[in-house]
Amino acid sequence: MKRAILAGAGVAAVLLFASQQAKAEWLCGENRCVWVSYDVDEPAYALAWGPPARPSCFWKQGVFGRWKPICP
Repeated sequence: MKRAILAGAGVAAVLLFASQQAKAEWLCGENRCVWVSYDVDEPAYALAWGPPARPSCFWKQGVFGRWKPICP
């Protein structure tokens, strides 16, 4: 009986932590934005970007001011 209760509590704890999304945002510098796993003040233009396709992806500002995703 104790094992069943402990197992149920363990599963509930895992589900609780799995359902919470980690706070991650784009951290932007002069002409480059990178994805970070902590809370930062995101610029307005980066709010709609969403997470990167791969961990190595970032956004870079081009010569004419437009932002473009770079995925090396």
